[in-house]
Amino acid sequence: MVDRGFPTHCPCGARVSRRTSKTSTNPGRLFHSCPHGNENNPHHLFKWTDLCVVEEIDDIKHNIDGIQRASVETEKVLQVCQTKIETIANVTHACCGVVGALKTEITLFEQEIKDVQSELKRFKNIVACVVLFFGMYKLCT
Repeated sequence: MVDRGFPTHCPCGARVSRRTSKTSTNPGRLFHSCPHGNENNPHHLFKWTDLCVVEEIDDIKHNIDGIQRASVETEKVLQVCQTKIETIANVTHACCGVVGALKTEITLFEQEIKDVQSELKRFKNIVACVVLFFGMYKLCT
């Protein structure tokens, strides 16, 4: 089977060349052929160049259509991705706000803990004084 478009090699492996017909039925018509064959030899490549051009154009059109379809699909996927990125950015912004509020609460709790520790220290001192005074009172009585 001969490939579509412009051939480069004959099935026999020889490199194909482009030539000009000198026949009376196809004068000046371009063709591709194997150096070892002719138009009537089915074992070597012979193909009219104008047919090659039509095949090439058809194949290019087909490829362009495929590229255009892929481009449309890619654009749709891109839009979905952009929407997801915007959603993630919004969620991230909201999370940053929550984290900021939590940091503020933690700072307040840390201050409260320091205040409670300070009060506990004062309470320990008061209890120690009471115990000391009670002990001295018992010794004196």
